[in-house]
Amino acid sequence: MIDPQQLQNAKHELGRRLAKLRNAQRLLQKDIAQRVHSTRSTVANVEAGRQMVDRVFWQQCDALLNAGGTLLSGYDAYRRLDAQYQAEQAEAARRARWGAAAEAASAAEQTGSGLVTLHQRGAVDERPDGDLSLAITSLLDPAPDADDRGQTLTAPGGRYFPGVPVEVEVYPAIDDGRILATIRRADAGRSWQRPVQRRLVAGRVTAPTGEGLFALDSRQASRRLVDNGEDARLLIPRVYRLDAISGAVLWAVANLDHSLLLDDARLDASRTSAAEYNHLPRSAVSGDVAQDLDTVSRLWLGSAFCADHISRHSGSLTEIPTFWTREQHGEEASTWLLFGHKFRYLKTTAARFTSSSQRATRMFCVPRAAVAASTESERILLLLAVALMESFGIDVAVTDEAEYGTLPGFVLAQRRAIVASWIRADGVWHVDVTDQRSALAEYRDTVGHVRAHSVIAADTAGSRLCVLADYLDLDWAWLRGRCAELGEYGLAGMAEPRSRLLSLDGVDQACRFVGALP
Repeated sequence: MIDPQQLQNAKHELGRRLAKLRNAQRLLQKDIAQRVHSTRSTVANVEAGRQMVDRVFWQQCDALLNAGGTLLSGYDAYRRLDAQYQAEQAEAARRARWGAAAEAASAAEQTGSGLVTLHQRGAVDERPDGDLSLAITSLLDPAPDADDRGQTLTAPGGRYFPGVPVEVEVYPAIDDGRILATIRRADAGRSWQRPVQRRLVAGRVTAPTGEGLFALDSRQASRRLVDNGEDARLLIPRVYRLDAISGAVLWAVANLDHSLLLDDARLDASRTSAAEYNHLPRSAVSGDVAQDLDTVSRLWLGSAFCADHISRHSGSLTEIPTFWTREQHGEEASTWLLFGHKFRYLKTTAARFTSSSQRATRMFCVPRAAVAASTESERILLLLAVALMESFGIDVAVTDEAEYGTLPGFVLAQRRAIVASWIRADGVWHVDVTDQRSALAEYRDTVGHVRAHSVIAADTAGSRLCVLADYLDLDWAWLRGRCAELGEYGLAGMAEPRSRLLSLDGVDQACRFVGALP
């Protein structure tokens, strides 16, 4: 186990090393700050071991002070230590929150037993555990000795998602043009309105003409249940079939919802602490400001700060900028669809920078390796996030060249760039406002190249999305049909969020847009 004092000692040692090298060059703290585009107070805090900044800072200091890579390697060593500490803390928090369930899940992971298992909180894998939709298919063909009614699946973990249980109650249903499930009277009296625990009430149709599983969120089901004497009847809209697209949304909502609910008070306190950085044009905040938060909550905090940073500093822009975003997988892209503040931010910036004569552009780097490492659920969520942007009149371009994946997120105008990274950043966020010629030149070259060589280049939004579906190996015709159905109904019936920080407005709008394309 990593002791917190080890982290503090490593931070102090790195700060002392910086101060020693600076003094050897006879430079003042303000000299370092000016040359690496930081502030004197930040340099002072770093040297005193009170603050940890991003890798770019250490890279620039290493070159400036001729450190021969020692500062950069020291920073990387600190980050590895911090990552191990965060993983250990997340696992301890998971066990404290889940108690015996966490112990059982760990045992299942070791023995290989169980349908799916709880995923280690805070751990970052190279690829997610799998699709929730794949686990759902097991309910269509249950084991002979399985409880036919109540089962617990896991919305699998991933790079950021912790993995959370989803209780599913399965009842026999008939399909006579509508899905009508029969609920035993004893079950109908049970409470389906738990405030936090996600539960689905599903009707299983098995017939020679086909089979399927159709589900409602338990709170929705409780309102629709009709007593019919010995049994109760539940009418489930056909649109709520559990398949790849509904499973993708459920997977994301369940994981995001669970983490944000558990961290609600801590997240509120962390955002208050983060507010002190609002007046700074440049800041790179380590995990200290979000030390007690799990990975999803840290994503939310970084995302919210970056959105506010861009909004604050884009007010004076007079031209249409180009937006560069770092999302490469569906987990990351799901935040556009489900974080309430990101939907509002996208709506506001699109209204400001998109008109009938000019359209803003947002660019992604999605290498083929990232596509290959993504499940079908992730690929669907990524496409829907792009569709959401296109629905606001934003043209999307995508490059498959992996070398562009190291660039920070930025908003590029003619004379300056607003930098904002929260995904795959060294800390919770890294933001800046720069007019540095070398940085602007690099960003302009990137934007020009991607615009000229986008793998989804086409004249219309529908054509771009069709090409993107092919690139992501998705069935475009099927996806359009399902989006049309789900867009008409909305997804609240089966994936209603519990957290105040989540909203289905984004994913519903994306589905309506895709479904309405000619």
